[in-house]
Amino acid sequence: MNFIDSLTLLFLTLSAVKSAHIPRGTERGPHDAIPLMEVYNKSLCQPRELLVEILQEYPEEVEHIFIPSCVVLTRCAGCCSDEMMQCVPTSSYNVTMEIKRIKPQRQQNDFLMSFTEHSACECRLKKEAAEQKDKKSRKGKAKGQKRKRKKNRDKTIHGAYVSSAFS
Repeated sequence: MNFIDSLTLLFLTLSAVKSAHIPRGTERGPHDAIPLMEVYNKSLCQPRELLVEILQEYPEEVEHIFIPSCVVLTRCAGCCSDEMMQCVPTSSYNVTMEIKRIKPQRQQNDFLMSFTEHSACECRLKKEAAEQKDKKSRKGKAKGQKRKRKKNRDKTIHGAYVSSAFS
């Protein structure tokens, strides 16, 4: 095999490899669309990892600097099917983490801090929506009772009038 034959063979091999389709598995290109059901399932109310600032969990500790300043916690997040509902935890547990706590110009030490993590979530009526629903149901019962009493009163009045007119 001479040099030209070898070069031609190499060229043909490389061009065949370059044009061959290699399946990507679950990887997507930048222009591929994510299927609806995958988008929907990822958006549901469920426990997921979130970054939470330590000062958000311990607002009374403002005189300290924490390293790291935020931690990864499993918390309920996601969308509910109705805007009157919210994603809330139904089961939770505490986890303890070692955090460096620094008091400026004084001291620094490793400190154990406890955080709440969520293990189960569900969509429930928002507090305001539940209160409004409760208020409406109480008002509705009162109006219904008033109408019922008025209707009965009208019947007795008309019944008495009719019987006395034809007696």
